[in-house]
Amino acid sequence: MAIFCNIEIIGALKDMKLPGTKSEIIDHIDKKSNISEASKIALNKLEDKVYNSTDEICDNIKIVCDLEVRDALAEMDLPADKNEILDYVRFRNFSEFVVRSLEDLPDGYTFNNISDICSEL
Repeated sequence: MAIFCNIEIIGALKDMKLPGTKSEIIDHIDKKSNISEASKIALNKLEDKVYNSTDEICDNIKIVCDLEVRDALAEMDLPADKNEILDYVRFRNFSEFVVRSLEDLPDGYTFNNISDICSEL
């Protein structure tokens, strides 16, 4: 399972005073009208505890396959290997978040569908 924070989450948390509880983090994020539903879902999966820094929050965000990754691959012809997938997202200028997520895919494997890809992230 990939563990990461996307740029959107980091930006939404930059002005939050920490330490803070999961509940306080969610309340802070809910006030941000421009944050995606995928990022809100990721933050809602945090453990109920106090977080002392943005890094600690990011270390605890667990996303199996972000909606942005799924959207980026929706039109791709599969099966494909890691290099073909990376070429596809880079050529179409998907976000750095998508590219970095997909760079974690294992080499030497052919992915038959998006679920295969997501299971390796």
